[in-house]
Amino acid sequence: MVEWHVTPDYIVSNWTDELLDLMVDKLNKRKAKEVAPMGDRATGSHRVSDSQLFQMAGIKVRGG
Repeated sequence: MVEWHVTPDYIVSNWTDELLDLMVDKLNKRKAKEVAPMGDRATGSHRVSDSQLFQMAGIKVRGG
């Protein structure tokens, strides 16, 4: 509902089941397009070592 900037009452009162199905289908497709370029990062399976993480964050760690 936030995606469409409408309230639940508005949807119940003014949208048909067919329109709601269409809107949800289009929303799912749009979200899939947004996630697709992220690849493994979207699934959380991309892993980095501690030193790589600190390096990406710009944090310098002293050897010890």
